[in-house]
Amino acid sequence: MKTIFTISILLLVSVSAHATVRTVSNNPTRPAQFTTFATAQTASVNGDTIYIYGSPFQYPDITISKRLVLIGAGYNPNNQFGQPTNVANIILFRDTGVNNASNSVIIGILTGRLDISGIMSNNIRVFRCRFTSYINMYGGSPVGYADGWVLYNNIFQSYIYGGGSSRTSSSATNIVLANNIFGTNGYVYDFNSNTIIVDHNIFLGANNFYRTFNIIVNNNIFTRTTGTVFYGANSGPVLCTFNNNLSNQTTIADPTTYTPATSFINTFTGTGGGSNFGGGNIVGQDPLYVSVTNFNDYVATANYRLQASSAGKNAGTDGTDLGIYGGSYPFPSGGAPGSGFDTSPMPPIPQVTELNIQNATVPVNGTLNVNVKATINN
Repeated sequence: MKTIFTISILLLVSVSAHATVRTVSNNPTRPAQFTTFATAQTASVNGDTIYIYGSPFQYPDITISKRLVLIGAGYNPNNQFGQPTNVANIILFRDTGVNNASNSVIIGILTGRLDISGIMSNNIRVFRCRFTSYINMYGGSPVGYADGWVLYNNIFQSYIYGGGSSRTSSSATNIVLANNIFGTNGYVYDFNSNTIIVDHNIFLGANNFYRTFNIIVNNNIFTRTTGTVFYGANSGPVLCTFNNNLSNQTTIADPTTYTPATSFINTFTGTGGGSNFGGGNIVGQDPLYVSVTNFNDYVATANYRLQASSAGKNAGTDGTDLGIYGGSYPFPSGGAPGSGFDTSPMPPIPQVTELNIQNATVPVNGTLNVNVKATINN
């Protein structure tokens, strides 16, 4: 088993040639350097990488209080081991002293919520993760609002909260939400800044935007069997820009407070009023996914690429496909379409996917023969 452990470490070292890589495992049958994230973080300095092994056991909440690169095994890894890195929740912590999670990177983790504690941590990058609960980008005073977060190639099953509940409120700023999949309970909530970019995502199910102001929404696909893109009649998107989005249903907003309700470019007629702007949107057309049977929620075996005859092909503001396979962060594949792994990419590092010990019994001074298969996961 010593030989196997050495192979794993050699692959991990390639992540960062100038920082220390530490490993964590809560599985006694697959030991690592540390059994908890907290002890690994204590031993680390800013810029280090912590790799959390996939495991049959859930890790408890972890609190990041240094500038770290945090890498899991993936939320649905396509390898011989098949164990995700499942963390209850991830908390970002910053204080007025040396503790500061700003500029951290989080990759390849299945978790509940991404939350904040202390002063707001900024410039956070998150990709190839799956969230079953919310993303919080606001913590009140003195925590403040997030700035400089980039979230791409993730699956969201709950809301992303920016803290700006009205057109005069402050909110998180300089946020990029790109090439993500929003499941039936995933929506964008309380943002008020034209530095919020929602680009090349897929939204499955209704009620995708709630109390958003001045944000920019481009190149997304909205599919559902009923309901609207704008969340009900309670001060939904106002003063927002919508360019080159596609909706399979004709009704975009509640007709009691938006006119016309069949367009992304409409006027909110409720208290305060205000219009949305943009152009090039496609309403009332099936996006013609290659193979999707459920327009209301994420399904791992679906194929969200577009057929050649889709109205969304090369229809983006950048000339690429609408949805998750266009834009600057095309959704990477974790396996063959329909396999259940296509939308489950593993972290973009060399990883062992299959390990076969050919002679389990080795005499003293004998040779252990091991066949190893690995992939880079770009």
